[in-house]
Amino acid sequence: MTAKLGVQITPWSTSRELVELGRRLSAAVDLVWVQDQMLARNVYALLAALAQAGCGVGTNVTYPIGRNPIEMAAAAATIGELIPGDREMVVGMGTGGALVNSLFRKDRPLSAVREAITLMRALWTGDPVPLNDFAALGSALGYREGATAQLTFPVVRRPDIVVAGVGPKILSIAATHADGLISPSNMPTLCRAALRSGRFGEISGLDAALAARPAGLPPLRLIFGINVSISKDRDRARAHARRQVSLVIGNPRLWPDLAAVGLDVESAEEVKAAFDRGLGVQGAAARCSDSLADALIISGTPEECVEPMIELRDLAARHGYQEFYVGAPLGPDPAEAADLLLTRVIPEVWPERRGGR
Repeated sequence: MTAKLGVQITPWSTSRELVELGRRLSAAVDLVWVQDQMLARNVYALLAALAQAGCGVGTNVTYPIGRNPIEMAAAAATIGELIPGDREMVVGMGTGGALVNSLFRKDRPLSAVREAITLMRALWTGDPVPLNDFAALGSALGYREGATAQLTFPVVRRPDIVVAGVGPKILSIAATHADGLISPSNMPTLCRAALRSGRFGEISGLDAALAARPAGLPPLRLIFGINVSISKDRDRARAHARRQVSLVIGNPRLWPDLAAVGLDVESAEEVKAAFDRGLGVQGAAARCSDSLADALIISGTPEECVEPMIELRDLAARHGYQEFYVGAPLGPDPAEAADLLLTRVIPEVWPERRGGR
């Protein structure tokens, strides 16, 4: 059976442009994943428009911190009514990144994710759900004591919930509560160096997650993201990748992970120092070494990107990943990147998709 394939888009273009981008890419991919950036274009509105345009869709990823999982459940179920019969709606979930950290308290983020999965699934059954059972969410969102929630419409197609994150605690939640796990290659413990190390299962936590999966549950969906920046203009593609990488490696909590796979921690420290001095993303990106940028995001012309993408695909498949997506940033010009993916990249990396899904 052909492995499922998706593409991840970011909400930085206009809504009409993003929907057209997703519609065009859906000719070759099964799922259009959209990032949840709360202060950008709304992820659920975009997913509804993409579903109406005929795409399979997913959040990659959303989060329960600062959002209400009751509303998230209703939104996902509503979008599910728009999905064509041969496509699916998937909810990708995590604890949220830098934007969430800057806007909201994260008192019990892992408990919030675990409770959100349970609450959303319970609501999709159509039964009344006692909100007293969700202490972390209730404390954060002010659920009324003794209240119950119940959707007012039947949910015919219940979405899968898949979790993204690194670290043993979030991976344990994915293993014991979710339907699957998202692993993006722009994270140090999931990058090409980690896959090449011979210790990927240990470094990434995948071995522990698989071992923690309860025997009575279906096998975890393992979804691997291959983050790329592609353009006919090599320099623009690589500069765009460095900008994205700087936002990842500027987080000191990830530096031990960089060291664990032999990547350039000194460059990461220089990136953080640039942010601290107020030099912004452009100033920080200028201090990101080529070796570190290349380790986390594949970038360049289509011809340069195909071979490392095939390597990542094959390495991930050897570790059990059955599904893939081509991950953000895609390229400095999203429309150009879509054309290059459709005509020159996907047919080489996934030759079974030449001519379409």
